[in-house]
Amino acid sequence: MTAAAVATEPTPTPQRVAGVASVAIHGLLTVPRIATVLGTSGHAIWLSVEDSVVVVSTRDATRLPNGIEIATRASDDPFQQVHHGASVDIGVGRIMLEGLTVTIGRWWDPRPILPEITPGSLGAAIADLPATVPDVESDGLRDALQGFKPNRLLAAARPLIGKGSGLTPEGDDYLAGAIAGIRLLSQALGHEPATSMLDRVANPLADLADARTTTFSAALIQYALRGQVAAPAGSLLRALAGRGDVAPAHRVLSRVGHSSGPALAAGIVLAAQSLIHTEVSP
Repeated sequence: MTAAAVATEPTPTPQRVAGVASVAIHGLLTVPRIATVLGTSGHAIWLSVEDSVVVVSTRDATRLPNGIEIATRASDDPFQQVHHGASVDIGVGRIMLEGLTVTIGRWWDPRPILPEITPGSLGAAIADLPATVPDVESDGLRDALQGFKPNRLLAAARPLIGKGSGLTPEGDDYLAGAIAGIRLLSQALGHEPATSMLDRVANPLADLADARTTTFSAALIQYALRGQVAAPAGSLLRALAGRGDVAPAHRVLSRVGHSSGPALAAGIVLAAQSLIHTEVSP
């Protein structure tokens, strides 16, 4: 009696695409590691990598400071075989997903380089731009930023962190825009007290974010503390420093997400207003 041969379908070859990765996550992509899929959508997937989050997104999504942009669009459905909770091999310049292998070919820097600026030029650049968003209290954060007191900043951040819904609550985005704005614009202005404040508050603020908001949003706050932001936020910051047109850059950032873009933009403007206030105050 002979055994009948069992026909098996060949395993489909994974689609291979090139990716552009943020230098902020370079260390996570050089050594082999196992990541876990935190979530998926048509345009992106979120990976938990040790104590951080890495986002793999299509070319028509927003380029994030902890992201890898792949050379395909959401309409191509590149993540159709990727499922929540799945294990993923990453490292040595590639990410191996179910049905998709991403090879890192280029890198980009999420920390915009700003030239030296003056309070007058910054004030003119932010004229008429909103520094608040609906349903988010700004007075406490404004007072903390103008006073450059770490303890006051932590106190103001507490009610903001986690306020709102979604992967990045609106209060988080507003805070992230403000602290990224302070980090980058204070250096462009040569404003040492503001830089020193963020250095002193960085660790406790990161701990506060870890305890009070989503893993993804907490990671973005930590990047903001280092001045690393999404590409449209970087474009707005460069424009405020005279490297681009302010109005178009503000419009592009304001169109990101449901509330993320407007909140990030308003936080950046609030930071600029706070820095100018201290420069002109007696």
